[in-house]
Amino acid sequence: MAHFASTQDEWTIHALNIHGVFFERRCVDAVTDTKGWKVLSTNYPVEYPPPNGPWRGKESSLDIWARRDTDPNAIVDILIECKKANPDFVNWVFFPKAECQQPTPFIYAKAINTPNPAGVGAWTSQVVMQHGTTDLSISNDAREVRGDYGKNHIGNKTKTSNAAIQEAAYQVALANRAIVHEETSLREKARRSPDHPAPPWPSKAYVPIIVTTAKLFRVDFASSSTNLGSGEIGLNEATLTPVQSILYEYALPKHLQFSPAQPLEILTSRNSDTFSRMHILVVHSEALASLLCDLFASST
Repeated sequence: MAHFASTQDEWTIHALNIHGVFFERRCVDAVTDTKGWKVLSTNYPVEYPPPNGPWRGKESSLDIWARRDTDPNAIVDILIECKKANPDFVNWVFFPKAECQQPTPFIYAKAINTPNPAGVGAWTSQVVMQHGTTDLSISNDAREVRGDYGKNHIGNKTKTSNAAIQEAAYQVALANRAIVHEETSLREKARRSPDHPAPPWPSKAYVPIIVTTAKLFRVDFASSSTNLGSGEIGLNEATLTPVQSILYEYALPKHLQFSPAQPLEILTSRNSDTFSRMHILVVHSEALASLLCDLFASST
């Protein structure tokens, strides 16, 4: 039986529940308890773009920074944003990308350190956009909807939002860019050390993840079924399918976009999406441990 708040203390705990602090702590436990993973930091401060004289970048904090280093040649860092679902919008509905493929392309930042021959220097270090694959569905649009459109919501039956999804995606994208840049700068300083230290690791993947209590759905439909005059689709011509996780292609704000090393190549290949968008794994909190166990088992 549900217990409803009645005292001041209970209302305080209820408010804190909605804010999500307890949820973040539980996610830390879930990562720590998953074999092969360790939490490096929580509420890690980030800033991007990096400071430039008196100009500062956007500042925030990353909820969880964790690492799998069971394979010293291929380290995986996950950057997690925890998002407790808005009580008014407990379901997140994702629209499949129109030109989706199977398996799904999965693009993520990867740092590569390569030792140089003796006498040439310590090593070379570069960050590339690694192209892998995953069995997850890919989406490039999403909406938050009510979990109950019954009679208690008469007058608000069409109310939707995408604020929480966009906020979570922005937060984790900002943290991703900041941490990749921060570690790249540190490696460059180490590379120039007179001691010529060995590379810390051959490669490291940086994977952004949103963990949420929202129930996730994929809406399947044929765009040709949408009436051009009304802009609407028949109520029986779209299907909501529950999913535990999905790959979200987030359109990056300009200040979070990387510049390609070979801009002419991007112009001729029309592959600018690699730098203007970021693939983010979105997972329901109860499926987080399973996702971490499978991460890079089916995507490389």
